[in-house]
Amino acid sequence: MEFIKNHHGEKIETGFGQTVEIFSEEAYQQFVNENYAKSRSKRNKLLLEEIPDKMIERQLNDTRYISKFVSNILSNLVRSDRDDEGINSKNIIPGNGKITSILRQDWGLDSVWNDLILPRFERMNQLTNSTLFTAWNEQYQKYLPTVPIELSKGFQKKRIDHRHHAIDALVIACATRDHVNLLNNKHAKSNERFDLNRKLRKYEKVVYTDPITGKINEKEVPKEFLKPWANFTKDAKNELEKIIVSFKQNMRVINKTTNKYLKFVEKNGRKIKVIVTQTNGDSWAIRKSLHKDTVSGKVLLNRIKLPKGKILTASRKTVDTSFDLKNIKSVTDTGIQKILKNYLKSKGNNPELAFSPEGIEEMNSNIALYNDYKPHQPIYKVRIFEIGSKFTLGQTGNKRSKFVEAAKGTNLFFAIYIDENRKRSFETVPLNIIIERQKQGLSPVAETNEKGDKLLFYLSPNDLVYVPSDEEQVQISFLNINNLTKEQVNRVYKVVSFTGNQCFFVRQEIANTIVNKYEFSTLNKMEKSIDGLMIKEFCLKLSVDRLGNIINFYN
Repeated sequence: MEFIKNHHGEKIETGFGQTVEIFSEEAYQQFVNENYAKSRSKRNKLLLEEIPDKMIERQLNDTRYISKFVSNILSNLVRSDRDDEGINSKNIIPGNGKITSILRQDWGLDSVWNDLILPRFERMNQLTNSTLFTAWNEQYQKYLPTVPIELSKGFQKKRIDHRHHAIDALVIACATRDHVNLLNNKHAKSNERFDLNRKLRKYEKVVYTDPITGKINEKEVPKEFLKPWANFTKDAKNELEKIIVSFKQNMRVINKTTNKYLKFVEKNGRKIKVIVTQTNGDSWAIRKSLHKDTVSGKVLLNRIKLPKGKILTASRKTVDTSFDLKNIKSVTDTGIQKILKNYLKSKGNNPELAFSPEGIEEMNSNIALYNDYKPHQPIYKVRIFEIGSKFTLGQTGNKRSKFVEAAKGTNLFFAIYIDENRKRSFETVPLNIIIERQKQGLSPVAETNEKGDKLLFYLSPNDLVYVPSDEEQVQISFLNINNLTKEQVNRVYKVVSFTGNQCFFVRQEIANTIVNKYEFSTLNKMEKSIDGLMIKEFCLKLSVDRLGNIINFYN
């Protein structure tokens, strides 16, 4: 329904010169009601305008099945030698989110979480010049993070920071079978439950009036759970502030192909099936997307001055509401440019009005009016040029004249070079260059660039870097990489993406933005650190092992 509301009436080419028109909202509703009258759930889903935030029943069933399956697998690893013959091992304690939620709150970790993420909300107050992102809490006598009501739909403050996984893991590690039994049997009346309450919970004296006798009595009632140890909350906060979130990576670009197949072999007089691995494979397999789907052709336009190392390519694009004045200037044909500009001007420079399906029909019906009263063929598609560093699709036949752009997410290496004065220069290495170098057995990034500068190090998406302070830049020995302070942890950033000589980062613990396209930039990533330093100019690359421990740094 959301798509229908945004694109109703548009005409889509289906090939062979045929077109279809997208339903209007009323026609779509009528179609759904007529064809799915006997399937209420299907009808309701087709008429939804937004995807529901909550998990659907099928997803819950999948989760239940996965949990049982994983329990069976883990039971084989932790089963005891004696008295442990059930379906699941006695050393596996099944729990649920409700249990961890209660323990997290009673053990003070919800308060710790608010303290951890509060600086980001205070920064949002500064960016918006308001107090909308914090709220004073009388009970705790401190400010707590919040969001304005218009941003609250679907917002979860737990999901904006990767460290919530560490908090959940800590709660699960400290939860015992007694905690689970007590909470799972919340309403059971038994001596065992009474003993567990005495063992696990704090008790508080409560004064109450007996409803029958009217006497004022006093009794003890169980309150919050006892903490695993006395300084649990404080210790948890200290460790969470020092956590560095690392990310698993797969930077495999190419490797030799190996095929596995089934083969019958004779063993002890019987033929059995075995899996055989091919060992003489001599072809390369590319493990990344080579390029985007759009294929462009090389063009020559005398009016365009090209930067060194760049080429001019063009591809056909359907005229739509994205054609504002800026995009019209990218049309290769100046005659078509003039028609589109004149027509857009007649519609008050409003591309939504000018190039809607109805607007395009109006333009083509009266196209001579916008072409100095000269006739012209109807315009539905135009050639758009762009300046870039695309590469050829191949080396034989007509593939030599077809140009493609590297697929999104396949910029794998960002090289940082230094000259004799330790001044840095930057370069994104294209995927086709990486493939060619690795086929020749070379490292993916050249040791020197065209100017003769030496390679300092190279970065890949999800790599961690450290931005040294002014003192550390002068004397790097001040940096103890194996024992970073809370302030130093805040200077660790994760590589997000790069293009050309630009490299974008985000703080290593950040999972989602508080306000999309606002908290950091319109791209939800940044070139400068929180305190204004250009990260690529000063950063040190951190080397992290598979367990997430920092083992070295490169500068």
